[in-house]
Amino acid sequence: MIRPRLLGVLLCYNDADILEDAIRHLLDNDHDLVVWDHGSDDGTSAILDKYKPYLMERRLIPRSFDFYRLYQAMSEHLITAYTHQYDWISWPDQDEILEGPDRSAKYDQWIAKVYEEGYDYIQFNNFNFWFTADDDPSIISPLDRIRHYCLFPDCAPRIRSWRAANTNIRLFNHNPIEGKKLPYYFNLRHYPMRSTEQMLRRLNKDRADLEREGANYHYNNMKLAMEQHNMLVDPSSLHVDDGSSELDHSVTYNWRNIYGYGPSKG
Repeated sequence: MIRPRLLGVLLCYNDADILEDAIRHLLDNDHDLVVWDHGSDDGTSAILDKYKPYLMERRLIPRSFDFYRLYQAMSEHLITAYTHQYDWISWPDQDEILEGPDRSAKYDQWIAKVYEEGYDYIQFNNFNFWFTADDDPSIISPLDRIRHYCLFPDCAPRIRSWRAANTNIRLFNHNPIEGKKLPYYFNLRHYPMRSTEQMLRRLNKDRADLEREGANYHYNNMKLAMEQHNMLVDPSSLHVDDGSSELDHSVTYNWRNIYGYGPSKG
């Protein structure tokens, strides 16, 4: 099997608690890494210092740089500097862990198969992993601490992985890539709610006032849900991941209870 040259991309802002897990996962799956830090002030810098020898590129982007231009700027940079050096790009959100369609092989092994078969991009199922009363806050790693999850089936499309030569201007990695789409989905584990303190900071500071023209409205809805104490999901409503069994696709919880269906009316 052909072993494609893999590049991982991370845009960081104040998710230091899960950043090491995200970096290690991509490194363990044979990716070189390009990391831009969008003005983090929470310890992200120290983690990037630790992994400096493993980073192909690390850049500090001032917080004053418009978030809504960030994906375009990174896309243009990848097209100019990296798409001729690499065969495949994986660009998860910082709180996402990418997997294949099942756990019979590692993520990079699945990518090699897709690459060899001539497909150009992959869409992912979004499995939300959520902190619950059954999780132990003393466990440092979110990947070890948070085991309860459920599929979020009607979220915006997660296009997180594609043939490097086909890279286009990314729109929060929801828009398709030109070429042949893989006919089945891969899976990703999304960890937006990792502790009460982390979520309060996210909604009151890190993602506050982010909505623009209907985009990223969900943070306002989540803040309202938090204020109404609706962010605490009963663990019995979710599945439990043992780390080896296949993820359960049955929908037992409606994430729209938290994310909403559109911009909040206040």
